[in-house]
Amino acid sequence: MQNTEIARLLYDGAVAVREGRLEQARELLLRVIDLDETQELAWLWLSGAVEDPADQQVALENVLALNPHNAAATEGLRYLAAQSRPVAPPPLPTTAGGEWVPPPPLDDDEALELTCWKCHATLYSVAAFCWQCNAPVHACNNCVFTNEIRCKELQGLLNPVTHTAQNECPWWRPARS
Repeated sequence: MQNTEIARLLYDGAVAVREGRLEQARELLLRVIDLDETQELAWLWLSGAVEDPADQQVALENVLALNPHNAAATEGLRYLAAQSRPVAPPPLPTTAGGEWVPPPPLDDDEALELTCWKCHATLYSVAAFCWQCNAPVHACNNCVFTNEIRCKELQGLLNPVTHTAQNECPWWRPARS
């Protein structure tokens, strides 16, 4: 009986999304998820029933956790990443003579949100690798100082290939989402 109820709720929720009855759609789809949180289609439809991009992202990430090959969820996350506005990096610290001064190291326990330079997935600075594409998180390409050559000179990271590799730069700062 539960499978029949899930199928009915999922169908009614999908119809409600298509008809623009988003509040009703959310209620129906969340009931499906309460009954069975592994319902890939319920999470996918829920991403269309919620209006907050953060909630849409969570729903789409849940789809990909259940099925990493879901093209609709992957495309939805790409769309959300393209819609987000980039945050300007902080001004580079310099001395009176214009020489770059490295910032103090980050606190090891501080988890900051950022976007993967390679696949645009949302990450946290405490992760070693991107959950979606396995690119290293602590890489020059994920740093606010990515265009600062003086930083790379001090670290000996002059070859552009090294900018995509994991490094232990004490001045690494996550490029914000």
